[in-house]
This record gives sequence, C-alpha cells and structure tokens, in this order.
Amino acid sequence: MPLHDLEVALAILTRLPSRLRAAPGPREIEAAVHWFPLAGALVGALAGMAYFLAGLIGLPGLSALLLALAVQVLSTGALHEIGTGRTVEALTAAAGRAGEAAASGPHAATLALCLLLLARIAALTSFWSPWSFVAALVAAGAVSHAAMAAVLLGRAASGRFRPEPTRVGLGLALAGALALSLLPPLLALQASLWAALAAAAVALWLVRKLGGCDGNGLGSVQQAAELAFLLALAAEGWPREG
Repeated sequence: MPLHDLEVALAILTRLPSRLRAAPGPREIEAAVHWFPLAGALVGALAGMAYFLAGLIGLPGLSALLLALAVQVLSTGALHEIGTGRTVEALTAAAGRAGEAAASGPHAATLALCLLLLARIAALTSFWSPWSFVAALVAAGAVSHAAMAAVLLGRAASGRFRPEPTRVGLGLALAGALALSLLPPLLALQASLWAALAAAAVALWLVRKLGGCDGNGLGSVQQAAELAFLLALAAEGWPREG
C-alpha cells in the first residue's frame, strides 16, 4: 500500500503528525525505504519555507538561516543529530576499550555536534536567495535519505533490516529526479556523488570500528551525506550571480 508506506517513512523519519496507531515494525520499514527521499525532501521544504517567511517579515539573512535550521532539526526531532552524537559516544567508548587516548563520550559527542552544525551553517550561507536555499535543502534532504536506504543493503550495516534492492533503487531514482529537477544537471550529479562517497565512507568506518551501522549510525550517514551535498554546491559557487 503506497500511502501506508509513505506514512511509515514520515513516521520514522520526522515528527510530523501521523495516523499510525503503532510504531512500525522492521518489515514495514523495509517496505517504506523508497519513500525515505521524499521524507527528507519534505523536511528540507519546511525549512526552506521558514527561511522564506522569515525574509518576508524582515529578518536578516543569518537570523532567517538559523530559524530554518531550527525548523529542520525540530521537524525530525533531532533524530539524525542525536544518532550522530550517540555514534560518537560509541566510537569513543570503543577507542577507550582498545587502549587509545580518547575524550569522554559526552564531551566528544557535544563537540562533534557543534562542529557539524557550524559546518552546515557555513555551507548554507552560500544560498541567500529563497529559491536557492529551498532547492539546496530539498535536494540535499532527498539524496542524503536515499543514502541511508542504500546503506541498509549492506549486510554488515543493516542489522535486522533487509530491504528489497528494487525499493532502494526506486528511492535512489526518486532522489536523483528531485535533485535534477532543482539543480543544474551536472552540479546535481557532482553533489550526489560527493554525498554518496561521504555516506559510504562513514558506513564503512562504522562497520570497521563498531562492527556494524545501527540506527544511530544511519543518522551519522545521513548527516555526512547531507553536509557533503551542501558543501559540494557551495564549493562550485552555486548559484552564480548574473
């Protein structure tokens, strides 16, 4: 049921109102992976709308950007950011067990999240116009959430989830279509490639260090892919004036 699958994707990836009466099970989540990019795109669209409305009421660019970032985080319940923090804590604990020098888990997680948010803000300052801001966030949200679904295909990374490759492929196609419709084709492909490389690097690193990539690790994958996508756009100077 396509509508139910979409509701499942929105329920697990956002904090938007849901009609589901119970938490989705693993099989339901597997069946909904092709809608992950749409959930990410919706979160980006909400943040972009907040940026646009902030501009209408006269907020300066940086204030509008921070408001949009707050909407983006709140609309997911900071799901991916919390997952990233917990992953850093797990990596710190693993390093300590291996006898490596490491900061305390909470301190390392706080520092990592601060740096992550600052990097996202720095990337978003390249997109002051409402249209470019919305396009960047929607495309980045779609591609980064498709990367999460793709990582689930890896046996060591997926844990209890085994989505069908066809559904993951549909999600990748949906993310690609959204990115190509919002950005210049070559730039969309380039940014998507960087996002894919970042997602793969994080997933493989977590498999090597922790033996797998759990739900928290998937949050780290999404954050890395989204940031890489935005930085790729910023590095190319998009959108160019004139």
